[in-house]
Amino acid sequence: MQTETTPDRIVLAALELVLSQGVKRTNLAEVAFRAGVTRVTVYRYFGDKRGLVQAVCMWIAAIFQRAADEGPAASVHDIDLRLNRLGAELGALPPGKLLARLEEIHRLYPEVYAEFVLARQIAVDRIFQQALAAATCDGTLRDGLNLDVLKAIFWAAVIGLMENPALISSNVALADVFATVTELFRHGILKNPGGV
Repeated sequence: MQTETTPDRIVLAALELVLSQGVKRTNLAEVAFRAGVTRVTVYRYFGDKRGLVQAVCMWIAAIFQRAADEGPAASVHDIDLRLNRLGAELGALPPGKLLARLEEIHRLYPEVYAEFVLARQIAVDRIFQQALAAATCDGTLRDGLNLDVLKAIFWAAVIGLMENPALISSNVALADVFATVTELFRHGILKNPGGV
């Protein structure tokens, strides 16, 4: 039984092509062929290439939104698991240079990229608030931390790394980025479990 809708198949085909060969080199006829639909069908659902690129970006943003939609976490361990799932889901995207492709979208379709960034920012802010609440509930948050600075560091770590030119050119897997961020954050802002 197939549960993927036609728009999903089209977006997944576009995502694969965009990540593997770039936005400029991806055309709607190729997307239609890969999705097993006609070019007219692609136009009917997405209007034009910009609409399709927007759908691809929102597909990626939805990964962040799903992590945020999990709601309050019972513990910091739950947040760790959530961030690791987020990294794994990003890592499960079709092969390609995601960071470089996002940069290309930023150049070619700045308004689409801005919408993606806003959706991602809202989700990451929610995850941050959930992490703070879990650490406070666990009693594991270090005393005396400035929460505004902490939020800025979290934002820079999670989002800034995705836009860092060194990582874009090296094609580091986002799963590795999130695993590292989780580890650094966990050991930098939480009390030592041994009390030392």
